[in-house]
Amino acid sequence: MGKLPRRDSRGTNPPMKHLTILALLLVSSTACTFHSTAKRWNDRVGANGNPVYVKSTTNFGLNLGIILPLFGSTEIDSMVHDMTGEIADENGDRVRIIESAAENYWYGWPPFTWIITPVLTTVTADYEPSAEQRAADLKAAQEAAAEDN
Repeated sequence: MGKLPRRDSRGTNPPMKHLTILALLLVSSTACTFHSTAKRWNDRVGANGNPVYVKSTTNFGLNLGIILPLFGSTEIDSMVHDMTGEIADENGDRVRIIESAAENYWYGWPPFTWIITPVLTTVTADYEPSAEQRAADLKAAQEAAAEDN
C-alpha cells in the first residue's frame, strides 16, 4: 500500500493548499483593465485638421472552456461600448477605431488552459477631444514644461 499524503499541523494537504492559493491569485488578477491616452502630438493634427487623442484599452480576463467568458469583459463589443462611453464623458467626438484584437491563449499550458483560458483584448481608437479638455491638457503640459526648466 502507498503512503498517505503528508499533512501539515492543521491537517491539510500542502499541495492542495498551494493549489488553493494559486487559484485565489488567478481569480484576483482577472478582469484587469489598463487604459492609456496619448495627448501630446507636437501640435500635429488629425485627418480633419483638428487635434486628436489616441486612447487604448486592454482587458485581461478568463474564459471557461476556451469560449465562455468567466471573468473580465473580453468581448470587443463591450470594450468599444465602454471606451466610447469614457470618450463621451470627456465630451470627445468623432471616434475612429484604429485597432481591435482579441487573443485567446488556449494553447498556453494544455490541458489547464483548455479549461481556464486567459484572454487579452485590446481596442485602440482616436478621437477629437473637446475644446475644454484640449485647453486643460495644454495648460497642464505648459506647467509641467515650466517646472522642468
